[in-house]
Amino acid sequence: MKSTSPEADPACTDAHVRRRARIALAAVCEPGEAGLADVIDSRGPTATVAALLDAGRQRPKIPRADALRRRLEELDLDALIDRGRDIGARVVVPGDGQWPGRMNELRAHRPLALWCWGEADPRLMALRSVAIVGARACTRYGEWIAREWSAQLAQNDVTVISGGAYGIDAAAHRGALAVDGVTICVLAGGVDTPYPRGNEGLFAEIVDRGLLVSEAPPGETVRRRRFLTRNRLIAALASATCVVEAAHRSGSVTTASNAAELNRPVLAVPGPVTSEMSRGTHRLVHEGVAMLAADVTDVRAVLPDFERAHDAVPHDSRSHSRGHATHDESRVHSGKQSMSRVLQEVLDAVPTPHWSAEGMSLDDIAVRSGVSGSQARTCLAQAEDMGLVQRRGQDRWVYAPSDGAHGRA
Repeated sequence: MKSTSPEADPACTDAHVRRRARIALAAVCEPGEAGLADVIDSRGPTATVAALLDAGRQRPKIPRADALRRRLEELDLDALIDRGRDIGARVVVPGDGQWPGRMNELRAHRPLALWCWGEADPRLMALRSVAIVGARACTRYGEWIAREWSAQLAQNDVTVISGGAYGIDAAAHRGALAVDGVTICVLAGGVDTPYPRGNEGLFAEIVDRGLLVSEAPPGETVRRRRFLTRNRLIAALASATCVVEAAHRSGSVTTASNAAELNRPVLAVPGPVTSEMSRGTHRLVHEGVAMLAADVTDVRAVLPDFERAHDAVPHDSRSHSRGHATHDESRVHSGKQSMSRVLQEVLDAVPTPHWSAEGMSLDDIAVRSGVSGSQARTCLAQAEDMGLVQRRGQDRWVYAPSDGAHGRA
């Protein structure tokens, strides 16, 4: 890419070009690149590209600005986009209908874009989801728990999220697929180079019936440090995280810590006190990071129940996105999620206090979620009754579940 490219024009107002500039920046940065997302939000993507490429401009205050410049100069953006398109993958960026708004809660370390391969909608599918994670060198006990609990959760229209690794991750994905459920696999490398290679058959199934997701561009190979940065995405995407088995020092423990920092429910499955693969889960419970999960019902208990909220949404609201959809047809889970589409959209638009202490106005929530003001008000009133949202000031709202109403929709 050159400083004369359209994507490096700071005055550009073309939405398509600005989107390409954001994709370029996402392709050359490291996951969670410190400061970059904030610079893009303040300057805009094309102005950020221009500032990085043009030596005559004031460089953005980003620790690795020189490295980003060199990568941008070497980037063939058209070839990168074509590589993803050739396999049927797509790029989702903030502002897109499929962008999971909860990713923004990672704040300075939020992803700039997500490459997705599969038909599932990452935003809708993550609204009622559980990350099932754990050790690669798991025991038969742990593998059984991961597979069986994931299957039962998937049968209850809960999306199962994991990282595609051997052991607990693979068992969780397979459990959901076994009952025709939806599962999301968050990768550390590109979606067209999933790791480990031994799980290629599993990845193919997930593409057909779920979703592969990565913030690394197509063609990017796995790097050791990216497993840990990938874990923050799993924690942010899921409504809750359940660690099945983990050694004392484990990436799964990091995922649990990430989820706790985001105020998401964290659960840990107990095991034999003699098992090395349960030392990490026991430590999470002992330190108060995780609740003990003795049964899959403990996992279900931290997810909000939206069934009664569905009936509170007017019929015209339920058919908003699908013409003359019936009451049952308006429930989605890539067609099967057990809550109304309108309620899903509204709740996903409401920020947490961590992201916006003053909350968001009703009008902004309606615009962000793509529904009418009256529909947004109806959903917010019902969510308030359920203890999921709180009013702040003059018709401003935050997502702040009260005791007993855990997890983010």
